[in-house]
Amino acid sequence: MAHASGRVVAFRPPTRRRLHQDVADQLRDAILDGRFTAGQRLPSERDLAAEFQVNRTSVREAIKVLEGVGLVTVRQGDGATVQPLVDASFDVLAPMLFHGDRVDTTLLAEINEVIGPLLLEMARLAVERHRPSDLVILRRLRDDMADESREHEERYAACRDLMVELADMTRNRVWQMLARRTRGFLASPQLREARRHLRRDPGRIVPIVDECLAAVEAGRTADAIAAVHRFIRVVGDTTVPTTPTNTVPTRRKGARR
Repeated sequence: MAHASGRVVAFRPPTRRRLHQDVADQLRDAILDGRFTAGQRLPSERDLAAEFQVNRTSVREAIKVLEGVGLVTVRQGDGATVQPLVDASFDVLAPMLFHGDRVDTTLLAEINEVIGPLLLEMARLAVERHRPSDLVILRRLRDDMADESREHEERYAACRDLMVELADMTRNRVWQMLARRTRGFLASPQLREARRHLRRDPGRIVPIVDECLAAVEAGRTADAIAAVHRFIRVVGDTTVPTTPTNTVPTRRKGARR
């Protein structure tokens, strides 16, 4: 497949037990890199089977996977034709964002442009409709995010769970469904790799969570929403740090919970 450097990487024999998924992933990345463009037909099943060194059944199943996410259409006797990326399923977003060992920061900014306002509105409703028991859960998740003894991805999992808890606080089933779908997207292997490349430290958002919780407890709704807005801006930052980021210490012993 073609990379930004112009180097073409040959397909390799798949190694997974589910061969068709490995073939599908490699073909997907070749489409994302522009090796196969919209309107172009993929090579025949026979040619692809020979290149991947698998049987035609595995190739046929791989093409079904691509068809399922809207990357290709298949017509009997006419093979598989690549479709425009904008017609693809949302399931393609994660591999679009990170593949070929690089992060597409432009796409990341586009995702943030969409998700940011949605999260802000969800948080506004959560603040307005919260119950005291909700704050107990938020504080626990806050402490999990700040705990430096945990792996980074464990702390990010707490951050994702915090988003879901905010959705639950809205008492709105549509927000709850959207938040859970977004959590799955953020937990994908590609997003995990993107965070690793961007060297993001989940501890950096803990002080903002503290500000938001303090404002909610004090009944300062406007300040709580302002803190959420800062939270979204920090999480959506696409700049790549030149030095490792510092972590935020855990809550001091005896500090107010």
